[in-house]
Amino acid sequence: MPLWLVLALILTLALVIFLRCRVTPKPEPKPEVKTPARTAPTPKKPASKKPHAPAPEPLTAPESPLADKAPAPPAPLPPGGQRTICLVIDDVGYSLDLANEAVEKLPKETTFAVIPFLPYSEDSARLFHESGHHVILHCPMEPERSGQWRATPGTLLVGMPPTEVSAILEQDLKAVPFAEGINNHMGSLATTDRPLMAVVCGDLKGRGLYFLDSRTSARTVAYDEAHKLGLKAAFRSVFLDDVDEDGAIIRQIDLWAARSEKEGAPVAIGHLRPRTIEALAFRLPYWRAQGVRLVPLREVVR
Repeated sequence: MPLWLVLALILTLALVIFLRCRVTPKPEPKPEVKTPARTAPTPKKPASKKPHAPAPEPLTAPESPLADKAPAPPAPLPPGGQRTICLVIDDVGYSLDLANEAVEKLPKETTFAVIPFLPYSEDSARLFHESGHHVILHCPMEPERSGQWRATPGTLLVGMPPTEVSAILEQDLKAVPFAEGINNHMGSLATTDRPLMAVVCGDLKGRGLYFLDSRTSARTVAYDEAHKLGLKAAFRSVFLDDVDEDGAIIRQIDLWAARSEKEGAPVAIGHLRPRTIEALAFRLPYWRAQGVRLVPLREVVR
């Protein structure tokens, strides 16, 4: 083969190889797949628990934040200066369940004031009597704002003739068996009326009962009229649950107990409510341990 042909073939082959390398694309590198770093799972927040209301802290009988609109005068000290207190629970007759709870949790020295002609008036009175507690009639009497209250059966009104007053008292007492005496339910107007109070106190004296002036008015004359007629009587010194809140009731209990240091058997009035029952059951043992003795209302009237 001639030399020039050999050289031509070599050049042609080199050209073909060169052109093939230029045309064929280089394979693109595969993208690097980064594996995401594992992270610790976010802890689930625990379900928030509803906070429990803390138990009232023990107090040392501070001044109450409640200013009584009609503060009672100091009760006279009993012979010997024994520290005593008296508890009355009003508005009994609406709930038999609460009456049963009170029987279980409150001392037998407690006196319960039962409103007549309510669904559970008679049953509650019998329950308290059979459990060894004390019962009085929570006698409905006319309030000052006559247009803002719903008339209760057996209510004593200003201007009633004496015979009607006595007849209504008779009916009210029959509706509340075992009543040792009475106190006024409402009565901010009735207890300021001397003629009405004279009839009421005279009637009670004839029946051998007693009267507790709840002092729903600063102008009350009920206690004075009772003493004029020689009727055994007492008056309310402290309201426990004008504010239906645990701490407020505890403070009023402490104020009531503190007053026994300088007074004889101050009378406190509370109401048949769950918070009042619980607060009394929680706090009365503390004051008992301090030497304060609870007595029934019939031992306080004089």
